[in-house]
Parts: sequence; structure tokens; C-alpha cells
Amino acid sequence: MTSPSDTDLLNIFWVEVGDYLQTLNNGLLQIETGAAENEAAVLGEMNRVAHSMKGAARAVGIGIIETIAHYLEEIFGAAINDRFPLTPNICDLLYDAIDLIQNVVNGVENPTEALASTLARLEQTIANHAPEARKPAKPALDSGRATIGTIELGETGTLLLRPAEDGVRVPVSKLDRLSGEISELLVTKMHGEERQRDIQRLQKLHHRWQREWRGVRTAYIRLARRLQNQTRDETAADLSALLDFLETNQHYLAEANRHIAQLAREVAQYNAQVGALVEQLQDDVGRMRLVPFESSLGGFQRMVRDLARDTGKNIYLDLVGSTVELDKTTLDALREPIMHLLRNAVDHGIEPAAERARQGKPETGRIQLAVEQRGKEIVVRVSDDGRGLDAERIGRAAQAAGLIGAPDAGSLSEEEVFNLIYHPGLTTSESVTRLSGRGMGLDIVRTRVESLRGRVSVQSAPGQGTTFSLSVPLVLSRLSCVVLQVGDQDFAVPAARVSRMLKIRRDQVFTAEGRDMVQIHGQPMPVLSLHALLGFPPAAPSDEITLLVLTADERQIAFQIDALQSEQELVLKPLGREVENIRYVSGAALLGSGEVIIVLDANDLIRSTPVSTLAVAPPAANNKDTPAPAAPPARQRVLIVDDSITTRTLEKHILETAGFEVSVAIDGVEAWTILADRTFDIVIADVEMPNMDGLELTRRIKNDGHLRQLPVVLLTSLSKPEQREAGLRAGADAYLMKSQFDQAELLRVIQAVM
Repeated sequence: MTSPSDTDLLNIFWVEVGDYLQTLNNGLLQIETGAAENEAAVLGEMNRVAHSMKGAARAVGIGIIETIAHYLEEIFGAAINDRFPLTPNICDLLYDAIDLIQNVVNGVENPTEALASTLARLEQTIANHAPEARKPAKPALDSGRATIGTIELGETGTLLLRPAEDGVRVPVSKLDRLSGEISELLVTKMHGEERQRDIQRLQKLHHRWQREWRGVRTAYIRLARRLQNQTRDETAADLSALLDFLETNQHYLAEANRHIAQLAREVAQYNAQVGALVEQLQDDVGRMRLVPFESSLGGFQRMVRDLARDTGKNIYLDLVGSTVELDKTTLDALREPIMHLLRNAVDHGIEPAAERARQGKPETGRIQLAVEQRGKEIVVRVSDDGRGLDAERIGRAAQAAGLIGAPDAGSLSEEEVFNLIYHPGLTTSESVTRLSGRGMGLDIVRTRVESLRGRVSVQSAPGQGTTFSLSVPLVLSRLSCVVLQVGDQDFAVPAARVSRMLKIRRDQVFTAEGRDMVQIHGQPMPVLSLHALLGFPPAAPSDEITLLVLTADERQIAFQIDALQSEQELVLKPLGREVENIRYVSGAALLGSGEVIIVLDANDLIRSTPVSTLAVAPPAANNKDTPAPAAPPARQRVLIVDDSITTRTLEKHILETAGFEVSVAIDGVEAWTILADRTFDIVIADVEMPNMDGLELTRRIKNDGHLRQLPVVLLTSLSKPEQREAGLRAGADAYLMKSQFDQAELLRVIQAVM
């Protein structure tokens, strides 16, 4: 067993060896490509790193890394002494050795054959060029089971290892937890600001009273003087007492206003101090999470180098902005999209040397990977000087895939054609290779980037090359949003996707090719009803309509809404797996009042809506012969029981947009109280809740003479068969796993049990 101090030492080692491997990869790439200004210095640095890694591996008892590092040290030392050059074949061997160590660090199994073959080739290379080198002790590859620190070599010789938690010196999970706590502090700060606005509303109310009091003050004085000059009867006495009260009341309110003003100043000062501290804390934690972009570059350089060799192409990878820092979570999420784009550039973009020569281009193709901070965004660009995108070929492939019809192909702009390349399954490759040809890469790129609330754009010119730009926000926990109203619900849309907000006369809407359109700055734009998309009843007829213009994929669509509420920065809340696939929903956020609000996915709204089917209702003058719609049937009533406010809000949204009347409860106790006073058509309850869980609530319902016919659907993250059986034994009519939950499935189950 490993003692706690050994564990701490291993954690340090895993971080250290990662840095060593990056230095070795970068150094080899510099020497192989001739980019090293001082090759002897680079070799010396790699020799030093191999020596340090050998010593560190010996200290923690990881013999296999110690052995490989020793071989590397001997080869680098021989190269320094000019005993042999690092030829492409020897570089390949050194990369293989580095990969073996990387596999150990990543916890990936190294098959015995590959491990033994690489070690034998390293040993033979040293014997050929540095015969005086001391041979290291061989690792136990065939001794049954040899324990090396916390590493075990199994009977097959594979390494059974799990490295320390991924982190930037501090484990990422701790930083995530701290970031989450800071988000809660931000919510508390927003609560304080809301209370400050409440106080300001009180002050405005008092100022209104003051204005009205000043308006009747003259009449008050006149009446008081008249009473003083008249004979005092009972009525006069009552009026005099009332006037005295009004005078005293004025002083009371003036004193209250002074206290409110003082409270307002103190609350404002307190909120400013708390806000400054929270912002500073968030900035400090954010900086702790930052890592330089160059920490991933070794892997990208190595990948391009290997792919270029596999395809027989000459390619140079140019790196720009490698010292730019970004959040480690963002960098990890961007790694896969960048790899896809680099792979595409090698396979599709850069031409073979002979083809480039015929076109008058340098035989060595050039790919540039650049990163920069632009305002509140990180922008990553992957450019190549290759063939460029072929719009005609993409159009033909899109027709063959059924994405567009033949009449549409000629009417699409070049930008619209280029945007087709993100559709899954679309490929212009005539064959499937190890690198590409399955039509999945760019769909993954866009999906990953948009999951970070980012966007992808492409520019290309035939014969000159292609540039993909990935833009993602610097901060992922907060989002500037436009809050809007549809029906009786508020929603949020990322402000970055909103290009315009405007009101127009209804008679400005016209029909073109069966679609409702509006002219904005001289350009026709489709108009859709957000009510229809989200399942709300149509907006009330009005001579004026409010439009929100959203942008995605170089397209703009105007959506009719009921009202624009505000623009504000919101604290985002993570969605559970049970609600992450809801159509048109990208997340949830907290308002200053503590209310959870749904954040709509602008990309999904624009892409998945057939423009011709959902539009703003035409002017009333055009509907004279249209019969009035029948009165809607009475809405069925649903009781949602869940201790998660996010889950309650999202389930409520799904069901209300489907036409249900929804009530909510935070646990079984509150639900049981509600059921005693009101009738419902179905209950949807979480299983794991405090006070009274879903199983107990179900048992009570099914044992009650008045409620036993009430359908109950249980939602849970518990997946064991015995847990499912417990729910059904309690009397549940259906049992829905949160891991399989989506909008359609929930509505299907409700329909089945009602």
C-alpha cells in the first residue's frame, strides 16, 4: 500500500513528467523540422530533461519510466557528442518511446509486444552508436506480477495504472467547487442589489406622497385656519383632530424617509464592498485556472507531424499567440475541435507536393494555429494555404445527402453553402480513410464550440486556402442575456446572439414565397413566432408587435415575442443529464430575485425551424373570412414534486408549453398538503427528496381512498433493478430514468398513463 506521503510525491511526479514530455516533444519537432536556432542547446535541454525524469521516476519507484528515460538520455548524449545524427527513423523511435511514457501517465495500457519492441530498438540503437553506455536494469515484463510503487505490471505485461487527478498544480475539481461557491456569492450579491432596488422603490413612493402632500398643503392650511376662527362643535373638533394627525403624520413620514435614505446609502455602500470583493475573488480564482495555450501545442505539433508523414506531404505548422492564457476547462474542451480542424487541413486542405508545384506554390504546405484574446472572447484560428473549399462540390454532396433540393442549390450564397459542411454525414471525400471521409468532424467541431456558448465561422478562397475561426467566451460561469417575455413566462437569450430589438406595425409584415417577412434596413428577413416554437398560445392581436432579431450561421431571423424585459448579466446553473437534451434550451440561469430562468438556444431556434411553417399571424384585415378558433379544452393539471429548483423549472416549462396547467412542490410533505386541497390529473415526482421521498409519497397516494386512481410517474437517477422494482411496488404507474429523460419521452409517458 502507498502511504499518504507517497501519494503526494506521486501527484507531484505526474505533473512534473507531463512538463518533461512536452519539452521532449517540442525539442524533437524543432530538430526534425530544422526550426531550432541552436540545435546543440536543444539537445542539451532534452538530455537534461531525460536525466531529471530518470531520477524522478527512480524516486517514486516507477521502473519502466526510469528505464526509458535512461535510454533517451544515452541517445541524446551520443547525439550531442556527434556520434550520430537524429535521422527521421531515429526520431520515429524516440517519439515511440515518448508515447510509451505518455501512456503510463495517462493510465493507458501498453501491450507487452509494443513495449518490448521499443525497448529492444532503443537498446540496439545505443549499442550501435554508443556501445560504452551503461545498460539499465530491464523492467519486469515477464515475471508474473511485479509491483513498482503504485504501478503493477500484470501477467500480460500491461501497465495497470491510474495517474493523479488532472489539474494545474491544484486539482481542477477543487477549483470547480470554488468557482461554484463564488457563483453562489454572486447570486447573494444580486439579491443585495435587488433589495437595494426595493429601497429605491420605497423612496420613490415617498417622493410621490410628498408631491401629493404639497398639492393639498394649501387646502390643509386654509381649513385649519377656518376651524380656528369658528365655534368649536363636535364636527369641528373631529376635523381639527384629523388635521393634527395629518400634520404629525407628515413629520413621521419625513423621519421615516430620513431613515430610509440612510439605509439606502448603507446598503449601497455594503453592496459595493461585497461586489468588489466577489469580483476580486472571482478574478483571482479565474487566474488560478488559467494555463498558457502552449501547454497543448506539443500534442498538436506532434499530431500534424505524424499525419504529414502518413500522407506523404510536407507541412509546416506555424504557431501564433502560444503564450495567451485561457481557462483550463475551456482549453480542454477546445482540444478536440482544434485536432479535427488540423486533421482536416492536413487531409483535405494541403495538397501533395507535386500538385502544389504545378500550381506554383511552395512544396511545403503551411498551416497556422493562432490564438488571441479579443475583448471578452478567446479566438482560435486554424488556417491553411491549400485548396480551399469547393462550393460546387459541397452543393452536390448536400443534394446527394438530401440536405437541399436541386432548386435551392443555385439560389444559395457562398456563405450558406459553406455552412452546410457542419451537417453530420456530409462529406466530399470519395473514400473513407483513417483521417477523414465519414462526414462527422465539422459537426463535432461546431457542437463542441457551441456547448461553450461559442461560435464557428469559415472563410475560404479556391486555391488559396481556408480559415476556421472558433470564438468562445473568456468566462463560462456568467452570461450577458436579454430577458424577454413569451406568454406568461420569462426567458433569456444570450446577448451576443441578439442583433436587434425593435417594434413594428403589424401591417409592415408581408408574405413572400409563402413566408412572413419584414423589411429591416432595406433587407427582407423571415419572421417567426416564438409562441408557436415554444408551444404557447398565439399572441393577443395588436397593431404593434415586438421583434427580437437573432443571428446564427450568418443568418438572421426575427422572432415575435410579447415584451422585452431587460438586459443583464446572469449566473448560469449547470443542467443535469435529465434535462440537457430539451429542444431549444441551452441552460438555466439565476435572476437577482433568485428565480430560475430558462436560457434559450439561439442556434437551435434558427437551425431547426422550418421557416415556412411558423410565422407571425398576418394583419387582421386579411383574416375577415377566417372563422374564430374553437375554445380550447380545459387544461389537464400536473403536480411536479422535485427538490431541485432547476429541474422543477425546466419540467414546468416542458409541460406548460405542451398545454398542461402545472403546480410544483419541493418535497413529498408539501405535495401531500397540496393534494389535500386541490385535484390533479397526474403527479410527477423525484424519488430522492428530503422530508418525504417519492416512494413514500406514492405509497400514500395509492393507499388513499380518494387519490388511489391518480397516476404517478417517478423520475430518478437510480438505475439498479431493485430500485426500479421498489418504485413499482410503491404503486407508481411509470418509472422514468433521468439518464434517458428528454422532452418527447416525458410527454409520451404522461400520455400513456393518463
